[in-house]
Amino acid sequence: MRLPDVAPATAPAPTARVLPLLIVFALCLSLPRTGTAQVQELPLGSDMPSVSASFTTTDGESVALPSLLGETATVIVFWSNQCPWVDRYEERVMELATAVQEQGVSFVLVNSNDATAYPQESEEANAQRAAANDYSVTYIRDDDAALARALGASRAPHVFLFDDTSTLVYAGTIDDSPASADNVENAYLRDAIEAVIAGEDIPVAHTKAFGCTLKLNDQ
Repeated sequence: MRLPDVAPATAPAPTARVLPLLIVFALCLSLPRTGTAQVQELPLGSDMPSVSASFTTTDGESVALPSLLGETATVIVFWSNQCPWVDRYEERVMELATAVQEQGVSFVLVNSNDATAYPQESEEANAQRAAANDYSVTYIRDDDAALARALGASRAPHVFLFDDTSTLVYAGTIDDSPASADNVENAYLRDAIEAVIAGEDIPVAHTKAFGCTLKLNDQ
């Protein structure tokens, strides 16, 4: 079962991108919307929340959030094992993470979906996906959705970029072409990372997250 619901894109898409988006949107509307994330996104300029919970990596290790931060910047991307939009963005995210890794930028994929209701979002499923797709970034389970709630994440993928002082400097979507990497006109996340590395102002600091609605537990 794949996660339902999508949000409208931040910027208008060319005609070539509209049709596939409308098809998926129509399919998603026919699925139930129970258990969706209802949270307030962390405002820009906020410090990274202090989350005491520990997270499990795909190697079975228990880690704390501070140990995952990069020297220059940290990109937290909320993820899923059963979302078609994550599937479309996966290669783009991995390529970007690899391109900036040597510049001290850390990528962390976070799965906060309710693994009891959605077994494909479990720790074991995370490990299987990471192995099958040769992940070069850290992928963690946020079992109690503590991190998702602290950041106000609502979608997969939903991106939060923190600078070297752990200040939130970008939040939202990855780029303006969820359906195809070939049609990207505005690479919001890449531009934001490059600006942080260069010590410059971020051209677009906030966009609307696009993707499958997170299914958090009913804590």
